[in-house]
Amino acid sequence: MRETVTPPPTLSRQPWIGLAAVLVLASAAPLAAQPAQPATAPEAPPGIVYGDGARAPAILVDPDTSGSSGMVDESALRYYASQKQTVRMKAEIARLKRLYPGWTEPADLDSLQPSPPEEAPFWDLFTAGRFDDLRAAIAARRSLDPSWQPSEELARKLRRAEFRTRIKGMAGRTADEVVAFYRADPSALDPADVESIWTIADALAASGASEDAFNLYKSVLDTSNDVGARLATIQKAMAHLKMDQAERLIALGRQDAEGRSEFDAIRIDITRARIAAFLHDEPAQALTLADLTAFQAYARKVGEPSQTGLLGWYAYKRRQFREALEWFKQAIARGGDAMVAHGLAHTLRELNMMREAEEVAYAWRDRFVGNEILFIDILERKLTLPSPPFIEPARIERYAKVVMASGSGEGAQGLAWYAYNSCQFDAALEWFQRAVAWMPGESTVFGYALTLQRLKRQRPYLETVNRYDGLFPKVVDMLFREDEGGPPLACAPQPAPPARAAAAPPAQKPEPQIYGRVPRPDASGVAARTDARPSAVQRGEFPLAVPLENPLRYPPASAQRALAEPVPAGTYAREPATGPAPLVARRVAGAGTMPYERFGYALLPGDNGLDKPEGLASPPQGTLWQEQQAERTRSSAPESDRFSVPGKSTSERAAPNPRAFP
Repeated sequence: MRETVTPPPTLSRQPWIGLAAVLVLASAAPLAAQPAQPATAPEAPPGIVYGDGARAPAILVDPDTSGSSGMVDESALRYYASQKQTVRMKAEIARLKRLYPGWTEPADLDSLQPSPPEEAPFWDLFTAGRFDDLRAAIAARRSLDPSWQPSEELARKLRRAEFRTRIKGMAGRTADEVVAFYRADPSALDPADVESIWTIADALAASGASEDAFNLYKSVLDTSNDVGARLATIQKAMAHLKMDQAERLIALGRQDAEGRSEFDAIRIDITRARIAAFLHDEPAQALTLADLTAFQAYARKVGEPSQTGLLGWYAYKRRQFREALEWFKQAIARGGDAMVAHGLAHTLRELNMMREAEEVAYAWRDRFVGNEILFIDILERKLTLPSPPFIEPARIERYAKVVMASGSGEGAQGLAWYAYNSCQFDAALEWFQRAVAWMPGESTVFGYALTLQRLKRQRPYLETVNRYDGLFPKVVDMLFREDEGGPPLACAPQPAPPARAAAAPPAQKPEPQIYGRVPRPDASGVAARTDARPSAVQRGEFPLAVPLENPLRYPPASAQRALAEPVPAGTYAREPATGPAPLVARRVAGAGTMPYERFGYALLPGDNGLDKPEGLASPPQGTLWQEQQAERTRSSAPESDRFSVPGKSTSERAAPNPRAFP
């Protein structure tokens, strides 16, 4: 906390004082020195910055500046020293040391030169903090004597004091405004003004000028001997800079005779910052076993879920899942938030405790969207297995409600494939419709077309294949296969063996329920089975002109109300598309080779002018696409296996199949 220090009320006067100074003195009442008592602020819990998905949080702790000197106003002290008033100078030194135990007097007091005699009243105004009155007095003095100039010492101190006041008044401004004000006159910053240095350095770091911020933090360590200010500078640097830059500042710490760093007092804070840097893949000094053990003991002692949760994320990142599970359980038991539950669910999944992970993610789904996404993903991987296991109808219904409320294309696709692979084709069709609307892709469109083919809805099936001609080769390739509809599914009725003449008919046993029923998105009812083989595609059914308007549009439940509102008066309706639809598809960048190209047929050139198929380029480093691709490669079941009908290995128990499909 900064204190306003004023000199004693009686100052020595010189025999001659200018007229302007007399006018100023007549209006200036000396102020008694009344040092304010520093207020003790309650200790605030550490702040938590959350990431997306499985990313770990960064836990930031506000630096403790209660023991630092803040901004020690040495104006009166330097005035007495410059005027060679030794008694008052010593009294002021004693007073400042009582207020600031870590403060030491400057080394240049003996070298200060006395100011001109006529500046004494100006210094009175300066030490009283009346900078506007001082500016007015200087202007009045110059109006009487245009050639007069204040001393360099007074002008410099006034400029720095006004700069400090302006910086203090910009507490609610943006970082860019603070930086712009500082860069307009960097020399106005007093090297001894620690609080202003902190404010400007924090703003520089927030605006991206991290190296300039580093230099300002370093200037405090280079010039200040105040222990509290030095510790607080490191804490602020760790909160606003990359940890590798903060490590450079930590390395500047002084050591005692036994080799201990002066920053051991904030050893816990440094360890916390290094853990956060490790979680975000930022370079930092590796943790020693002693530092980690000390932080673990601290976390158990304080009982803060943010601290135990941080240790959980640290163990998770190091793939020590059993240890992470214990830390996350402690954090939840002590009141951990949804992000801690997110880490617990991820840890349970890594330990193959899928059902427990599913329940944790479902329980915390409303408090953090990452838990909702994780809940959908956990069960979706089970739903999309080629030969799906039995899942309780209550779990499927609960899952379907979350999918409909969130408009999740992944969840709709999972329900659709589960329904398809369990021969619930009507329910599969409706869920595929949602999946195509919410997450259009080759796997969802392929499943939708495959279901239409199973249901013998030939016209919608042909329109779907023609609509995505030129975009999804896997969908178009359905027309060029000999085994339309794919191999027999494991859920299909097995053919009866040939009856023996003398054998008695076996007793009918009730067939156990091996699949959970999938509810439809809009209606309740048991999906009917259709086991008839779809008819082959005839000549003239491909290529086929289809309407340009895609009918598969299902907004999520949250957007249905907004879409149901009437169109405001005075708006224009969209003109319908005119002209015949083209029969030849246009090539799409990133789409593979169409099946009919091997027979000599071609597509129209793409919008980018390319007339040859090209695959997708590798995703740029650091993008969400790159993370998703990496996650897919780590998955136990590749997408080609999960989002497809069963191959021969999974369906041969139902009926012989000479070819795998797809």
